[in-house]
Amino acid sequence: MGAPMKNSRQRNAILECVMRHHDHPTADIIYQELRESFPNISLGTVYRNLSLLTFLGKIMKITCENHADRFDGQTKPHAHFECKSCGCLQDIPFKPSIHPQEEIGAGFDGIISDYTITFRGYCAKCAKNSDLPN
Repeated sequence: MGAPMKNSRQRNAILECVMRHHDHPTADIIYQELRESFPNISLGTVYRNLSLLTFLGKIMKITCENHADRFDGQTKPHAHFECKSCGCLQDIPFKPSIHPQEEIGAGFDGIISDYTITFRGYCAKCAKNSDLPN
């Protein structure tokens, strides 16, 4: 076991920024917001701290298909919806009828520690466009 992790004002600000957002910000959005309070913060510092906070389970990293990764302060299992057109990412209600980790894990030799579910399609705003592919 290593030494306790040093508390950091920048890390705390990054965590607070992610928790404050419900639109799943990108690292660039977080960086732009924090530059007002921390003019010397670098984008690399934001990325390193987001990785650490994800590793520690304080936030979730959501990998998007054709857009930048997003970050979520809600770490309890829930589903997301990603718009294929504008890239918006939204939490959506999802109550699985089974417990995926238990059901799928029953036939798997390893240990499933977590899972993500992302639905993709077109948000209400983009769906109004009649030229969208299926």
